[in-house]
Amino acid sequence: SSSENIVKLSQNMCEIIAKAMPEPKLGLTKTSLINIVNDVCNQNMAYAKTKKVKLLNKGSRDIPDLILDPEKIQEALDNYVNNAIKYAPPETTIEIRSYIKQSDNKKVIVEVNDNGVGLSEQDLEKCFQKGTILSSLPTGLEQSSGLGLWIVKKIIEEHKGKVFVESKLGAGSTFGFELPME
Repeated sequence: SSSENIVKLSQNMCEIIAKAMPEPKLGLTKTSLINIVNDVCNQNMAYAKTKKVKLLNKGSRDIPDLILDPEKIQEALDNYVNNAIKYAPPETTIEIRSYIKQSDNKKVIVEVNDNGVGLSEQDLEKCFQKGTILSSLPTGLEQSSGLGLWIVKKIIEEHKGKVFVESKLGAGSTFGFELPME
């Protein structure tokens, strides 16, 4: 009970801080998206293992270096992967995919695909809004602040990209983002 209260208090404080702080500027540099995907995958491997979830890195090796803020993009991808693990039932698989968009060779796509609980139509409409707590519950009683997907959206839009989600209740989800290569 005490631990739960501490978690709730820290989440409330994070929300207050997030609302009050000015937006930091992007630290743009030529960066390997491949390395970011690898790092995020490696950092989340232990969490996936504890949840009995298989985490697969299906990233393309053909993606050129991009001009981006590596810490911010890592934060965005980590949020997607962490959420996928948080909501994944045991004995399921999560894939991180990255590739050059076939229809537009000037964009890179990064997707996190799971075969977990999925989202309802109502959740799909509001999942990237600030403070939204989705109706699906984490499978390991983890907490949710309602800020993660909103932060991802802000980071990707700051990079002149866009976020997307495809999901069906009971059939899993694919959360992704698209970044310009130029």
